[in-house]
Amino acid sequence: MDAKCYIELRKPAARGTDSVIADAMRHLNTRQHLGKAVIICDQPAAVLSAARKQWLKLSRSLQKQRSSTLNADKILKYTHTITRMQRMHFTVKSPLERPTGEVFFLSPDELTTMPAYCWSVYSLCPINPEAARLVASQLLQNALIVDYINSADWRTLELNPKKMLEEEVTKQWQHTQKFLHKHRVDVTRLIVDGVHDFEAMDDALDILLGGHSHDFLHLANDFQRALELSRPLRLKKSVRFAYDSLILLAHRVQALRPSAYSHHFLESYNEDDTFFLYDGHRVQKQLIGGETVAEAYHRHTQAGRHHLARSLQSLAERKQIDNT
Repeated sequence: MDAKCYIELRKPAARGTDSVIADAMRHLNTRQHLGKAVIICDQPAAVLSAARKQWLKLSRSLQKQRSSTLNADKILKYTHTITRMQRMHFTVKSPLERPTGEVFFLSPDELTTMPAYCWSVYSLCPINPEAARLVASQLLQNALIVDYINSADWRTLELNPKKMLEEEVTKQWQHTQKFLHKHRVDVTRLIVDGVHDFEAMDDALDILLGGHSHDFLHLANDFQRALELSRPLRLKKSVRFAYDSLILLAHRVQALRPSAYSHHFLESYNEDDTFFLYDGHRVQKQLIGGETVAEAYHRHTQAGRHHLARSLQSLAERKQIDNT
């Protein structure tokens, strides 16, 4: 068969069933926003119970991190992620019995039907080659199978290795960087030592809003999608800041365009690739910076940022947020 999905051969750092389940939940936490997931295991009810404990443990850890920071960006991101985690529906029912489920715990003999929009499969026990082929044939293109058993069952399908998804991130990053360089935008200047440079951000926004926003968002969307599919992805701190800057820039460009606003660039938090962004309402407040729209318009006009000034004024008219 032509491989349309990918495989990651994975082993947890520690031994034991609990460590495998804990690792699978940490892995899933980085991919939960993609769509549904299946956990293949011998004892679905017992594994669901253990997985739910690990999931709650992750949620509590994020709550502690949220309570220990005064950074508004991080508070928003932690809240967004914690809320989603608390709403995730774990089930031992089949996708046909419980189509609204999000994480399905199924035994090898219950794999006849995979859930729609399933992007992640975790194999915690051996399955026969026929069942493996059936699972893979029902998955979406670019879905990921995570094999903790490292048996020959999945290898017979000649699936693509996960590293190919990670290579696509680099490819899309290079495409986006080439475009930005052409228009004299350097995303590495937007966050320096973990601190946002708002002047550099405003300058970049002005350039991109001057007729380049559509092409930029198209490239940023392709990059973001490649990043989503490759998670979890360990990154150097400098690379993470650069990726963070690009997505933050795309989020703000999107918020300032007249087209319908969406939360596409507001992604879930994880420990390896973190994007602390604003939702639509907070974007407006942050860009205005506590000023009235008229004051912000005047400041950006004086600085020569005419495209940004007009976009802010148009945003105020659309959202009726002009306080003058």
